[in-house]
Amino acid sequence: MLKLSTRILSSLPSLPSLAQAQPKLVFQITSNLTKASTHPLIFQTTSLHTTTPERSRVKQTSRHKAFWHIKKLNKAEDEPVSGENKEFLQALLTEQYQGPLKKELAPYSPGEWTMWSRRCGVLATKIGVQPLWLKDGRRIITTLLHVSDCHVVRVTTRDKYLASYMGEKDGRPCYTGPGRAKGTDMVAMVVVGSGSTDPQKFTKDYCGLFTDSGVMPKRHLGRFPVTSNAVLQPGTPLTASHFTVGQWVDTYGRTQERDFQGGMKRWGFHGMPDMHGVTKSHRRIGCIGSGRAKSRVWPGQKMPGNVGGKYKWTCGLRVWRINHDESVLYVSGTSVPGKTGDTVQICDTRIPGHRWEGLAQDGRREKYGSLVEGPARFPTAKQGEMEGEEWSPLVHCYSDPSVTYA
Repeated sequence: MLKLSTRILSSLPSLPSLAQAQPKLVFQITSNLTKASTHPLIFQTTSLHTTTPERSRVKQTSRHKAFWHIKKLNKAEDEPVSGENKEFLQALLTEQYQGPLKKELAPYSPGEWTMWSRRCGVLATKIGVQPLWLKDGRRIITTLLHVSDCHVVRVTTRDKYLASYMGEKDGRPCYTGPGRAKGTDMVAMVVVGSGSTDPQKFTKDYCGLFTDSGVMPKRHLGRFPVTSNAVLQPGTPLTASHFTVGQWVDTYGRTQERDFQGGMKRWGFHGMPDMHGVTKSHRRIGCIGSGRAKSRVWPGQKMPGNVGGKYKWTCGLRVWRINHDESVLYVSGTSVPGKTGDTVQICDTRIPGHRWEGLAQDGRREKYGSLVEGPARFPTAKQGEMEGEEWSPLVHCYSDPSVTYA
């Protein structure tokens, strides 16, 4: 028979060199089937987490920024500065961030799209919801995403990214899923920013992130892994023309705060019967544990608590309409995370059946048309390349007649 016991590595006297390191969990397996071997087998591991973070019993509800983020806001007050001095400082700062790029940031040669190429995304603001009508009469609901003041801030090579804190975090082994490790074809990480703000309100360290690209400090930043043919020059503007009508995109953002809610609102419980026999317990969650064998409440029990405020991916949203003049995207559904005015990340979808490689399968040209050839503008659209509005062939354009006669 095999016996399993656990010990803390720091308490093992036979391993002095390992005891000085970080304490790890050690498994000792012994067997009483044979008496010849007296040395146990020792296996050591750093973690025993076998569940995803979403279903873990450890709930991270902190709302502050991660410790590796640079502190943005500068608490120094500018009350003694007069109005004329403020205008002079603003003009000086604008001239400073509009200076020429460094020699090592020479214009990059744009690559051509190939199978399994991956390009960067954009940062957009959720501005509302509007219905559209298809040509067969059906009505669909779309979410409007405004891409404004979005630029490429910097390009981080793969080696520098892997040496950073997030790179080391992504390199950790994962036994419950695909993990966060980037593919070998991802050669760089493109940092994108949106929402230019006054540099006087930010610290010197944070403003130093934007000196190479020649753009004003941004309020929101996002990072996207790219392949070698999709690397963009720092300072390149990004608009809604980055995407193609008819393609599918993924959005990433923070959901709305719902505060403290009960079990019916948080987990979708049915509640108690609303017939006779129930008094003041119509919306209660009911029993949370038994009194026999376990005699306790299991960790992870679904109970009332805080709802919302977590970052979430919403995948597989189709682009039905693009306003190139105003840089607005019309994506399907109302599932874009966040409320009106929040900032979300948008990138090409990674769903196998809707990504560019999935659309290029045999027999799909008649259904998807030119989408099987990849994005229309790769790696991104040039400034002023597209004008007006672009509609999906399936959507009824408001300028077209609604009734036609044979």
